[in-house]
Amino acid sequence: MMVGLAAVAAALAVWWAVPVPSLARLGPERRDRWSAWAAGVLDGLRAVLPRRAAVDRDRALRASVPQVCDLLAVCLDAGRPTRTALRVVASVLTGPVADELRGVLQRIELGLDEAEAWASLSSVAGYREVGRDLARSVRSGLGLAGLLRQHAADARREAAAEDLVRARAAGVKSVVPLMVCFLPAFIALGVVPLFGSLVTAFLP
Repeated sequence: MMVGLAAVAAALAVWWAVPVPSLARLGPERRDRWSAWAAGVLDGLRAVLPRRAAVDRDRALRASVPQVCDLLAVCLDAGRPTRTALRVVASVLTGPVADELRGVLQRIELGLDEAEAWASLSSVAGYREVGRDLARSVRSGLGLAGLLRQHAADARREAAAEDLVRARAAGVKSVVPLMVCFLPAFIALGVVPLFGSLVTAFLP
């Protein structure tokens, strides 16, 4: 993300400093140099932004596991069939998880075995265990509501543990910026005057 922001900032700086009409007045060699530089910036953006989008999508999918499992469990407890529960949950959610749930529903409605349709959910980020266990429960006829609630609780515990790890990592990473900010001030206000006083004291 920082690389992408840096590339955008650099491109904006060039656009501000060198307007497009002035580029036409540059010599052929300099125009080629600017064109190559701009192409490099654009290639960097094309490489960084899709990766960032994929990371954000996976993060959103993992974060949706507790909500999806709880909603499905509520629908099943209300007596709705599995297919109807899936349709209801997919209709009230948004984002990538809604697309994935609609994909499972479409497979079922097209005639694919329901267990296989649920098993396809295991390839989605965060839903590996959910899809596998749901497919197994559909085949065996076991109740799904309790299993879904268990997955929701497990997902919340994992999310809490990941948040704790990120919080600790943020504390460690913040040390370097603090050093960069405070070390020059410490040197200027503490070390330099002390060094100056020592030099003054020892000079004849």
